[in-house]
Amino acid sequence: MYQHILLAIDDSPTSAKALAEISRIAEPGATVRVVNVVEDPVLTFPSVYSGYYDIESVRDAMLEAGRELLANAERQLSGHGVEVQTRLLDLRELAVDIATAIHDESSRWPADLIVLGTHGRRGARRLLMGSVAEQLVRTATQPVLLVRSDAPAQPAGQTTQPASQAEPQH
Repeated sequence: MYQHILLAIDDSPTSAKALAEISRIAEPGATVRVVNVVEDPVLTFPSVYSGYYDIESVRDAMLEAGRELLANAERQLSGHGVEVQTRLLDLRELAVDIATAIHDESSRWPADLIVLGTHGRRGARRLLMGSVAEQLVRTATQPVLLVRSDAPAQPAGQTTQPASQAEPQH
């Protein structure tokens, strides 16, 4: 069905569930591109902390953590009959926000499905924190599959039960 699936991950439990969902839905022969977006620590850490941290060391650690996430995802997806590609998206180089970086990557590649976890924030928390998933659903030209934080992870290879909490969006 989908031949080019873009999976956006971070180190959250929802990303782990999205990765498990990919293992379940990706058909043999499909290509899965796993991306991790690394924020610019200059924008992440308030300037009040700038004297306490070596920002370049923090950035290097963030990039290394992103590479490790991608390597772990690649290992988890190997053996499922799919080609796995990984890509680290560095916001310092791209000069865009997280959702735009994912959107741009999905368009450039081009993906025919975007998959990511969503924290399912509601009310004031959603208003204050915003939502990468919500922005992607609004801007993507391809379907977006959101895997909710309360979705039980399906074991890889289990295909008899639908992912009851997965929400396809377009």
